[in-house]
Amino acid sequence: MTPQQIAVPQHKAAFDHPPTARGHRSLVVKRRAWLAVVVGCGVAWTWMGVAHPPRNVIGMVVISILFYPLMLTATYLALRRTRRNAVILRTYPWRAFPCEYPRRSLESPKVVVIKFTDDHAPVLRFTPFSVNLREKQNPQPDMIWFAGDIRYGGVVSPVGGHFPVRVVPDAPAAPVPEGTAAEDELARAAELVKDGKVRTT
Repeated sequence: MTPQQIAVPQHKAAFDHPPTARGHRSLVVKRRAWLAVVVGCGVAWTWMGVAHPPRNVIGMVVISILFYPLMLTATYLALRRTRRNAVILRTYPWRAFPCEYPRRSLESPKVVVIKFTDDHAPVLRFTPFSVNLREKQNPQPDMIWFAGDIRYGGVVSPVGGHFPVRVVPDAPAAPVPEGTAAEDELARAAELVKDGKVRTT
């Protein structure tokens, strides 16, 4: 049976599409939960170290100094970056393009190739985490919804707009097409570009 084709919503901003707004809110809730868990683990770890000092104090101190700050920073930044997703989704509408998911390892695809035009099909990298959009309730795996600037990346989702994910340009293999002054201003407003440099987070 041929899957039902889902039309791209005609909203001025992708965030106005209800499934997209719900998907973004779900992402924020999940990352807040991750941050709460990491902070809670830090508090519990500290309490255990004070109340029940381990025999290997040096090992505990090394783990606390080296690993916990990294976990806390990564989790906090992942939550903070959801704000940029929202800015992009409130700036650009959804558009549909053909895509491919090349595998670079046995893990989930870390990149997606979007065919914006016959001459421009860049490799875009998922950030901050790899995700397999092909399996996220995706009725049309060979198509993807994109909100952003084709030169600088933006946010993508499986067809339907329910799972918005940030993407940034991977190492460019071809010249980036020229944009208009209006497109450049929109990219700055969406925080895709800052001080002439492409934001990669």
